[in-house]
Amino acid sequence: MTTKPLPLLHTRDLPTTCAELRSATTAVDALIAGLGPPSSATDLVQLRQVLAPADYEHAGPQETPSLEDAFSEHDTFFGVARSHGSADLFLRALLVAEIDTAFDLARTASSLSPAERSMLVGGGSALLRHGRSRRAGGQLIRPPDACTAPPADERTAQLRWQSGHRLFFAHLQAITVTCRCAVDARTAAGQAAYLEHTVLFCTSAALAMRHAADFDPELYVRSIRPTMTPPHVGSGFSGLQTRDHYYLVQSLDSLATRLLPDVAGGATYREFEEALKLLYAAHVHVCRRFGGDTNASLRMEASKEDSGTTGAERAQQYAGLRLRKLGGRRSAA
Repeated sequence: MTTKPLPLLHTRDLPTTCAELRSATTAVDALIAGLGPPSSATDLVQLRQVLAPADYEHAGPQETPSLEDAFSEHDTFFGVARSHGSADLFLRALLVAEIDTAFDLARTASSLSPAERSMLVGGGSALLRHGRSRRAGGQLIRPPDACTAPPADERTAQLRWQSGHRLFFAHLQAITVTCRCAVDARTAAGQAAYLEHTVLFCTSAALAMRHAADFDPELYVRSIRPTMTPPHVGSGFSGLQTRDHYYLVQSLDSLATRLLPDVAGGATYREFEEALKLLYAAHVHVCRRFGGDTNASLRMEASKEDSGTTGAERAQQYAGLRLRKLGGRRSAA
C-alpha cells in the first residue's frame, strides 16, 4: 500500500526523560523557525519536507528472532521504517504522520467531528507548546474545514487504512514518551502535566483507529483484508505484532507505582484510565465494523481456533485484561 516509509524512531531509542523531550522540542522548533504557520497545501508540503529526515540510520534487529520477524512484518505492511537517532526524530515523525493525515482528510473526508479531527492532528503541536516553543499560541497542523464524503474506492480506502495506522503508531509512541516523562518529573504538578499529555494521546490514538476504519466495510472485505493474508503476509497477521504497543504495555505496567501518591490517586490519573478505555474500545470498534461481531480474527483463523468466540469478543477480552491489570497497579500504589 505504501509509497514512502515513515521513519519512526525505534522504540528502544524513544526519549525517557523530561530533558530529552525538551531537547526534541527545541530541535524541532529550530527546524521550522523560518516557516510561517502553514495555511495551504503547499505550506504543508514544505513543512513535511523540512521535518521528514532525508537520511537516517536504519535500526537493525533488536529483539529475539520470533518477535523481530513479527514486528518487522507489521512495520513493512504499514510502511514504517525503524530508525536510530536523536530524540527529535520521534517528534518529527509524529508531525509528519499528522501532516499525512491532514492530506488524507483533504483528499477523502471523515465522519469525525471538527473537534475530533483537530485533536487527531494536534498532538505534536501540544508537545511543542509544552516545550515552551515560540509557536505556543496555536496548533501547527490543522485539518481541512470541509470533510463530508467517505472513501469511495479501493485506493482511497487503502490510503486511509495506512495513514490512520501510521498515525496510531506515532500516538502510541507519544503515550510511551509522556508516561516516561511523567515518571521522570520530580513534582506532582510536573507529573500531572505530562500525564495530561498522555490522556490527550490516548484519546487521539483512539480517534486514529476510528479514522483508519472510516470507510465502507465492503471495501475492507474486498480490498484490504485479502492483503493481510498469505502470500502477502504470514499466516495469522495481527495487531499483536504492533511493535509500539508491545513497548507501551511495558511502560504502563508499573506506571502507577512509580508516580507520586497524590498523582497516582488523583483526578488526572483517573482521566488517563478513562482515556485508555477509549483507546482499547476503539480497537473493538474496528473489529466490529469489519465483521468481528460474527467472524474470527485473522489470527484465530490461522490457529484454527474453534472456541465459539468472535474476533470482537476476543479483542474485548484482551482489553479487559489489560485494563484490569492497570487498575490493580493503581490500587497497589
